[in-house]
Amino acid sequence: MAMPLVVAGPRLGIEAQQAGVEDEVRRLVARELHDRVAQTLTGMLVDVENFKSEQVGWHDVVEQLDLIQSSTREVLASIRQLLHDLRGEEPLGGSFVDAVQDLLTRFEAKNGIRTEIEVTQGWPQALTGQASLNLYRIIEEALSNIRMHSGARTVRIVVGPHAESELVIVISDDGRGLDTDPSRPVGLGTIGMRERAMFLGGHVRIESQDGHGTIVRAVFPKDLLVPHESVIVAKRRTA
Repeated sequence: MAMPLVVAGPRLGIEAQQAGVEDEVRRLVARELHDRVAQTLTGMLVDVENFKSEQVGWHDVVEQLDLIQSSTREVLASIRQLLHDLRGEEPLGGSFVDAVQDLLTRFEAKNGIRTEIEVTQGWPQALTGQASLNLYRIIEEALSNIRMHSGARTVRIVVGPHAESELVIVISDDGRGLDTDPSRPVGLGTIGMRERAMFLGGHVRIESQDGHGTIVRAVFPKDLLVPHESVIVAKRRTA
């Protein structure tokens, strides 16, 4: 007796697509939880640990508790924003350069680390929404690593053209440097930066020497970042 022929190809294809979507969602959630929640929680732990090691009076206790309360509010706001973004991450408001300048101003005021940004001739006047957001997150993660691990006094960011058809973002600091041994596990922050770069068709390279600071270099194809041909003049800003 002949057995009926079962065609499973289309169903298997749909299941494979669903598995791919689920995997992408898991990576997105892990990346965003790190970028928006874990960073602040880690900062809170560092602040509390530093506070415990100091001999302080009641006035300092109140000030430290105020800082912890502020950080906790940041976590709650980040969780709310994360839930909103999982429904569809919105692009940055305003220009990318202005958003980064605001980020550096806040970073310097909070951490006492001097910052500088230079926009060289040939950087686009406008970026796509996804490009602006992901480049911003890469810089945000690099700054978080500098704050937590580098002991740096100065951070410098340069954005501009790289070769004829590429754009580059370079984030450098004068801190103690990182261990770039490829045999060591890669942190979630670095993974997140590389995933965001790959999403834009680019790549991230981290260069560091013990005692000589760290350089994060992210390179992208220009045609995947800009909605149209538009460049701005060279610009420098020190926070």
